[in-house]
Amino acid sequence: MSAKTERMNLRCSTETIATLREAAELQGQDLTSFVLGAALDRARSVLAEDRILRLDPAEVIQLEKALDAEPSVIPQLARLFGSVRSRENAQN
Repeated sequence: MSAKTERMNLRCSTETIATLREAAELQGQDLTSFVLGAALDRARSVLAEDRILRLDPAEVIQLEKALDAEPSVIPQLARLFGSVRSRENAQN
């Protein structure tokens, strides 16, 4: 574990502090541990998403077109779902 040498201060409303304290208590944590843990989880998520999902403009356009396109039937999946339904119906 690395030494805790840095300090971070922030300002927030009374309502925000109350909400954070309540949530920390429910998790059995002190306020600092709760806030730091939540912030680290979010930071790691943002960093991972940025590292994994980096698309160039052409890829963004391609993704948007795919998401906007009408769904199409994939014969292999249709057969698979049909066979699963047949088995489920046979068991009932």
